[in-house]
Amino acid sequence: MFSFRQKILISFVIVFLIFIGLMFPFANSTVSKIVQKGMRDRAVELIAKIHNAPNDEALIRLLKEQKQLIFFRVSVITDERKVLYDSHTKRLLGPRFSQEFVVSHPEVLEAIKKGEGYHEEWSELLGQKFSYYAKAFDFHGKSYVIRTAFPYKYITELTHDFELGMIAVGSVILLLFSTMAWFIIHYLTQPIQQIIAAITPYQEGKQNVIPAIRLGSGPSDEFGKLADTLNSLSAKIQSHIDIITEERNEKQAILESLVEGVIAVDNKMVITYANQAALKLLHFEQHELLEQPFSTTHQTLCSDLLVACRSEQKALTETFEFVRNGRKYVLDIVATPIKDDSGAILILQDKTSHYRLLEMRKEFIANASHELKTPITIIRGFAETLHDNPSLPPETVADITEKILRNSNRMTNLIKDLLTLSDIENLPISSLSNFDLVNLVEHCRETVMNVHPTAQIRIESQPELKIIADQALMEHAMMNLIDNAAKYSNPPADIAVSLEDLGNSIRIRVADKGIGIPTADLDHVFERFYTVNKAHSRKLGGSGLGLSIVQNIVQKHNGAISVASELGKGTTFTIILPKQSLPEA
Repeated sequence: MFSFRQKILISFVIVFLIFIGLMFPFANSTVSKIVQKGMRDRAVELIAKIHNAPNDEALIRLLKEQKQLIFFRVSVITDERKVLYDSHTKRLLGPRFSQEFVVSHPEVLEAIKKGEGYHEEWSELLGQKFSYYAKAFDFHGKSYVIRTAFPYKYITELTHDFELGMIAVGSVILLLFSTMAWFIIHYLTQPIQQIIAAITPYQEGKQNVIPAIRLGSGPSDEFGKLADTLNSLSAKIQSHIDIITEERNEKQAILESLVEGVIAVDNKMVITYANQAALKLLHFEQHELLEQPFSTTHQTLCSDLLVACRSEQKALTETFEFVRNGRKYVLDIVATPIKDDSGAILILQDKTSHYRLLEMRKEFIANASHELKTPITIIRGFAETLHDNPSLPPETVADITEKILRNSNRMTNLIKDLLTLSDIENLPISSLSNFDLVNLVEHCRETVMNVHPTAQIRIESQPELKIIADQALMEHAMMNLIDNAAKYSNPPADIAVSLEDLGNSIRIRVADKGIGIPTADLDHVFERFYTVNKAHSRKLGGSGLGLSIVQNIVQKHNGAISVASELGKGTTFTIILPKQSLPEA
């Protein structure tokens, strides 16, 4: 934006440019008229001198006598358009000159028809451009035309000099007028500039108080009275601001110290305040919520609770559960109205850790007890059999000990998986490293091939894909998926592992052509201790924790995993992993 003074100066410059633009055609027209008038006056003067000549010879003689006074070419043409006299033609053409030569110059024809004529054209005889003026006159009852010529280059020079003079005069006038206007405007606007300069630091946040406005003009001046009025208003406003700021800071300090989230809305359900705890719970930045409708949070239950508490004019509570990035969150919500129906307060208490701890304890106790009960019962039963029947045949003893060993291994795997889950829950940043995911998958393929030598495992990827993650956990996850694909396929297993670079993330697909997973079980395969076919899982030594471990590993790396399957045709697990991210807290 331009200042007022700059706008005035720019206006002057624009007016000057318009003046210059209009001046050029005016200068050309003016000089042309001056030249035409001079040629007309000269022609009239010559006609007056030769008008009383008794005959043509006398006329020519008089013109020759005026030769020293003629500064340009002069011709006399008869009514038959024959050249009676020309000041230059006879001298230049010599014997070729003839008075019988008939001319057809435009200005001569126009003068014969209208009394006078003007034309500009190039003269082949004299080798330059001329301005021609012709005027008809009566001589002894006959019509004659006197034709004068003026070099066009002199007209051009006159026009150029005239334009330069106009530009010089206009520039001087513009400069003087602009200077005067600048000083006058500067004097008139100086008090306003002082007022603006005094208030600007407060407006820009560089000062915490509105400064006093001091002007050089006396108190009787209108600007001085304005400054005094503004100072008085500023003092009152500053006093109110100080009181409000102090109260607000006290309340905000209390609210920000709370672990509970607090959100305030007005009577139009517009968010007027949200503390850091609330912003963290709802995953928003402060500028994204303040002065925005509460619907921006997309929390319908909270919105309905706020409306209900204002309608019933009493505090209401509710428990709210939701899932974000595969994790379940539990919030206790309290909505209470503000008196005079000016809005409401929403309090969010994060009970996720409490509920999660209770659920994990119950789930662990139930599932671990269930999973450990069977192998312990089997081991105890066979151990009692061996103890009570020491004379059993060697074949029976070998079969019993093999079953005891198999169930012991199953218990060992179960405990190992439980410990792995515990390690995942406490993934430190220091465990992250930058490694090639393709090499890791190649290593997993070789390991699985040692256990399932008939399996066909293809890796589809570019030569190298770098990722920052916990290498041991990622290897555990990939081993689990590839090993499952081999175990739950009829030999020979056909497995395809594809890795695709998506820019900031990597997509991993592990697809097999195995027995598949029923549609009803797809939503539960990542649950702990969940198995589609318990008998088959026990036979293969599964603990029911493998896919849950994979999901936890992926989520701890801020990734996502999904599954698609069709019975009898195979299963595909898809993982999306960011190339670089901090583990989820």
